[in-house]
Amino acid sequence: MSEFFLELFSEEIPSGLQRNSRNTLLESFQKLFEEKQISFKKSSSFSTPNRLIILFEDLSKEIIQKAEEIKGPNVDAPEKAVEGFLRSNQINKKDLLKKKIEKGEFYFFKKPSSKINTIDLLEEYTPLILDKLQWKKSMRWGNYSLNWARPLKSILAVFDNKSLGFKFHHLICSNTTFTDKEFEDKKKIFKNFKSYKDFFNQSGIIIDHVPRKEFIIKEIERISIKNNFIIESNTKLLDEVTDIVEQPNVIVCKFDKKFLNIPKEILIITMQYHQKYFPTFDKKKKSPMNF
Repeated sequence: MSEFFLELFSEEIPSGLQRNSRNTLLESFQKLFEEKQISFKKSSSFSTPNRLIILFEDLSKEIIQKAEEIKGPNVDAPEKAVEGFLRSNQINKKDLLKKKIEKGEFYFFKKPSSKINTIDLLEEYTPLILDKLQWKKSMRWGNYSLNWARPLKSILAVFDNKSLGFKFHHLICSNTTFTDKEFEDKKKIFKNFKSYKDFFNQSGIIIDHVPRKEFIIKEIERISIKNNFIIESNTKLLDEVTDIVEQPNVIVCKFDKKFLNIPKEILIITMQYHQKYFPTFDKKKKSPMNF
């Protein structure tokens, strides 16, 4: 059993587009493996502002397709219909047999059993899946024909510790990725997801958005208790902040009080929707004071 690990590194993708794309990509690969009868034990998707990540664990290295009888056109069908059936199955007319069923006499083809390597299937279908990914907003850059949420810089694709070999538009996949989004000359080879995740954890980057969100929640709770604050709950803002940072850190700041002499509603809206901050309230005064 093997692991399939895919990372798409790009310029920073907005929060809303991240959530949709990571879910859509995961569902597309799940559907592919179900159709091809490739078993796996666990599948996951993650994202940071610059990285979309898909992970499948305990994938079958190969599948055996059973022999099957494929029904073709009626024996009285036009010759073009028969030729089309031959082309689609890559066979010759001598390979056909005639068989009578309830609806009449039809051509049939006995397809023998075959073995398919999962890595070959991934190299064929991964670029097709990526090409079908739809963005609510996308862009093109340079002379490239690719439409993506933000410029796509690299594709890391590894199966069973081996790099896949496919091309997607102007990019060729490999087992390397950029380790620093600010300095894109720094790259590193990764053969599996554990080494990838451990490396970024040591750099303070939380690849998985779920523990990243949990970290932010715990830090907010810790700081609010320590400073005797009430922090207004906002699930939408929490999800957005989780997706626009990769190295979360919660800090307390203060305004000069003269800037707070405006309606509370305006302060809250400005903090939440423009500054992406969580308004905090003095427990006694019930008024905004920190964020």
